[in-house]
Amino acid sequence: MKKILALIVLSIAMVSCYEEYIVDYPYTAVYFYLQQDVRTFVIGEGMKFKVGVTMGGVSDNTMTRNVGFTLDNSLITPARLAGMKLASQGYIKNAVTPVAAFELLPTTHYTLSNSSTMVIPSGWYTGLIDVKADSVAFLNDSVKTKVSTYVLPFKITSADADSVLPLKNYNVVGTMYENMLFGNYWHGGSALINRPAKTDTTIKYYTTVPVAENRIWTLTTVSPQVLSCNGYYSATVTAAANHMTFVLKGNKIILSDGTTTVQNFTPEGECTFNNARLLQNRKIFLKYKYTDAVSGYTYHCTDTLTFRNRVRDGTNEWQDENPGHYTK
Repeated sequence: MKKILALIVLSIAMVSCYEEYIVDYPYTAVYFYLQQDVRTFVIGEGMKFKVGVTMGGVSDNTMTRNVGFTLDNSLITPARLAGMKLASQGYIKNAVTPVAAFELLPTTHYTLSNSSTMVIPSGWYTGLIDVKADSVAFLNDSVKTKVSTYVLPFKITSADADSVLPLKNYNVVGTMYENMLFGNYWHGGSALINRPAKTDTTIKYYTTVPVAENRIWTLTTVSPQVLSCNGYYSATVTAAANHMTFVLKGNKIILSDGTTTVQNFTPEGECTFNNARLLQNRKIFLKYKYTDAVSGYTYHCTDTLTFRNRVRDGTNEWQDENPGHYTK
């Protein structure tokens, strides 16, 4: 009997919790999910991102709701910058650490799909707008836009809802850019090695997926068209190394020495990007040579980099099934 009573009590409690989940609250509320963020414009992928508000309080939103907003300069403060430099999210902290003072993103650098209203459609719980960079102005200002010097301080001014949450009525969004080839790549290839006083030999270092992590190369954005590469040949890579520099021009890659390498790399044939729009299809083909300072051996390398993943705005991206996401 005690077990039966316990089961009845537990069932009532579970039903009560479920009712609290499905029953509407007495009022609706609109807010920004985040109060500070950093968002990235990716060159060659449309250079835009979305920002929006969220609503709660109903299990089914049956009406279209307009949420008014403004860009509030009073949100741009040294305290806000200091707070973002201490953010638990690495992508926020890293983007603002080099910044001395926040500045409002100039109106010449971007457009909004709606300059005053975010619309939450019936049946939805979010209202979004597009923020699109003016690629010429934004990238010509690359010293500041490589990191999150410029911010957009969104603040809710009105809403078709019962309330706006006072502690969540704003979102300060830092902005920056990345080259479209930034990220991590599986690496493989082969090298013909000229050895003084010995016969030539060929070393193959195959790309296999998945592969040991020391076969992962990372390409890091240096400037709008320039990336650093932390690997070469079949050497184990290190996170901070810049062994080679790539300049992307269309689907051509101009390869040269990096800033921290002890080798001297020169292109040996054409280096190219396959210009794939989908992340998972992207490949980079490299042909280069270098002479090892210790052994005197000259390495003629033919490498292939196959896209593995990238982390953008705190989100791990490894594939995309929609070519429309990468329209220019």
